[in-house]
Amino acid sequence: MADFLLEIGCEEIPARMIEAASLELRERVQKLLQRERLQPEGEISSFDTPRRLAVLATGVPSAQPDVTEQLTGPSANVAFKDGQPTPAAHAFAKKAGVDVASLSKIATPKGEYLTVTVTRKGRTSREIFAEMLPKEIGSIYWPKNMYWRKRNELFVRPVRWLVALLDGEVIPLEFEGVPASDTSRGHRILSAADVRIPRAGVDYAATLAKVKVLGRDVRESQIRKALDAATRTVAGARWREDKPLLDTVVNLTEWPSVILGNFDPEFLELPEEVLVTVMRDHQKYFAVEDAAGKLAPHFLAVLNTDGDPQGIIQHGHERVLRARFNDARFFLADRSEASLARARFVAEAGHISKRSG
Repeated sequence: MADFLLEIGCEEIPARMIEAASLELRERVQKLLQRERLQPEGEISSFDTPRRLAVLATGVPSAQPDVTEQLTGPSANVAFKDGQPTPAAHAFAKKAGVDVASLSKIATPKGEYLTVTVTRKGRTSREIFAEMLPKEIGSIYWPKNMYWRKRNELFVRPVRWLVALLDGEVIPLEFEGVPASDTSRGHRILSAADVRIPRAGVDYAATLAKVKVLGRDVRESQIRKALDAATRTVAGARWREDKPLLDTVVNLTEWPSVILGNFDPEFLELPEEVLVTVMRDHQKYFAVEDAAGKLAPHFLAVLNTDGDPQGIIQHGHERVLRARFNDARFFLADRSEASLARARFVAEAGHISKRSG
């Protein structure tokens, strides 16, 4: 038995596509193992970040079990003429992988037929993975694909590396010109160096954590704790729970941190729905509310880095949000003026109509 690991490393995958693709890849590997009689003793799990999709399976058989089966060929009358084997007998023997002398006869309700019992040796899991996995990778469904390098190389984003291991042995497979190895990559900014995965198995996640890459559940937990900690710096404040937004920022990060930003309280004169929409949909910020549940002049941004000790990133986010809010205020004012002008026009038209009558 061996542990199996497949990691597809690529450019950043759109956040909305990661979960479905990760689930599909795991299901494809699971069905492949079942179809090829390589059912693992342990579980099959997935690991995904914006730059990678991975599947791990524990206790995978090193080879398929041998299969013994009885094959039935042509009728004895057709297979032998005057006691000598005919081309039909030779063809059946060749198909079965045996000599003609190994063939025997079996009585059936339709007469005598040739038969032979053969044992087919199971293929190694290494052979099967090398042959089948590229097809499974290429068959993953994406709402939008990207052509890269060559017209036939189609994937959601360019594939940059592959890790394929059975225990510590590299599986010799290739996907669209990218060969598999035992080398993965860490966080794009915080750990630019490659990292060697010494062995498939439970140490995979721990190895990636050393290069600032965390699994999905760990990232979500870390983001929640960071949101709580940042909000506690404002007396009586709390961050507004938003599970879809949380899922999005989880899939936008590999090593998340959170910063608290502020905006001018004068913007609170705008409708709350407008402010929250700008923060949530346009900027992926979490809203902050006071003890009474009213919107507070703060926001929480999730970063894909170690933090912002000098406040440079916070300042940038605040400038962007100020511009967004000004745009929203201008748009609302413009709509209000247009609505007022339209109302005046309708009123004047009605007044003229009465006078004409």
